Amino acid sequence: MSQKENYLSEDTIAALSTPTGGAVAIVRMSGPHSFAIHLRLIKAAAQSTQLTLRRLTLGTLYSEAGELLDQALWAAFARPDTYTGEDLIEYHIHGNPWIAQRLLETLSTYGARQALPGEFSFRAVRNGKMSLFQAQAVADLIAATNDSAVSVALEKVTGSQAQHLTSLGQDLREIAALSEIGIDFADQDVEEVSLPRLKERLRLTIQKLEELSHTYSRGVQLQDGVRVALVGLPNAGKSSFFNALLGEDRSIVSEVAGTTRDVIRERLTLRGQKTSVTLRLEDTAGLRSTQDTVEKFGIERTLNSARNADLILWVIDPHSSFDSMEQLPTQSANQHIIAILTKLDTTEPEILDSARKTLNQLGISTAVEISSKTGQGISEVAKRIAEICEKSLERKPGELILTRLDHSKAVHETLVHLRRSVQVPEIDLFASDLRQALNSLAPLIGETLPDDILGKIFSNFCIGK
Repeated sequence: MSQKENYLSEDTIAALSTPTGGAVAIVRMSGPHSFAIHLRLIKAAAQSTQLTLRRLTLGTLYSEAGELLDQALWAAFARPDTYTGEDLIEYHIHGNPWIAQRLLETLSTYGARQALPGEFSFRAVRNGKMSLFQAQAVADLIAATNDSAVSVALEKVTGSQAQHLTSLGQDLREIAALSEIGIDFADQDVEEVSLPRLKERLRLTIQKLEELSHTYSRGVQLQDGVRVALVGLPNAGKSSFFNALLGEDRSIVSEVAGTTRDVIRERLTLRGQKTSVTLRLEDTAGLRSTQDTVEKFGIERTLNSARNADLILWVIDPHSSFDSMEQLPTQSANQHIIAILTKLDTTEPEILDSARKTLNQLGISTAVEISSKTGQGISEVAKRIAEICEKSLERKPGELILTRLDHSKAVHETLVHLRRSVQVPEIDLFASDLRQALNSLAPLIGETLPDDILGKIFSNFCIGK
């Protein structure tokens, strides 16, 4: 990256905003010279140079040498009422990648450099068109793979979730402002700015942030997917079942025990009754005692996969033992286990009855019988998985939920400062902890400057009266 090509520059930038290969592709240009560059782009065709704002216009685009680039639609948007807060042009061109490349090269010739990753959203944040929280939600929205993830991201982009954060930020800023006043009036008996009163007010804010921090694990499952580990003895049918769920031959299947020696990962989105859920499926090595060094590594990875899984699919050949259950790590409170009895097409009814009784004795309440070969039971397993995941991911309409690690860390650091603040004996230490808390929470509520706290003081109190 050159010195000029940085996020803080005032350059005019351009980039392809959609994938090529479809009927239409969109190239976007933003910056102080966008309109001038656009007029040069159409001037070669002796077209009208009058720019019509916020309306699609059909015309032809030409290179500096007068070469025809494309017949396209374009729309011009004048600052500050644009996505970036700058003059902005969008070109709707034919979806051929060669046309998009030639247009971008021409724009570069006229002075619009290639945009850096996320630079349009960066400029939107810099120019006050959206918060950092909303800008990050744009990336979450693009990456979303299920209905719930799309819904949460949209709520963040449109600002409905940000309202909860704004309220939290306002409460914290107000208490911080009162604490600054309390320092000046420490030698006077002013109840509203006394340290005990401020600590009492702060406890409700702490409670709200603690509730928010607990949403992160659920948010990760919504955004990135529920971790599902397939575990069991060698040759239990894990890889066949894995392939059957995916509808493709992803894992190698053979009669040789220990064929799978590493964790194989794939994503799968299932439709539940109300919404869809994304799974992060992990096919693992079979659990058994072995002297093979490589297989031992694979088994340790299986155990790690089971420890970190939200849902364990315990794959069992009804003809074999149930010993693999003993090797599983201790089940956490949030984990679910579904027993998958495989090879239904070759299993006698009495063997299935015996397997069901054993599972009941082990306390496994959910079991599904399948045949990966015939496909019997696969849809039933998918339904059960979707039901369990859908129930665990339920949220109230509009509920604020954390989906990003940096946001979770920001809330955690904020709580560290706030919990310390309610233990300190002096109001100046209390105010200091609140300033640090506001700085930590800045990624979610926006940057808090000294002038912001000062403005809160003057807007709510008449100092010296």
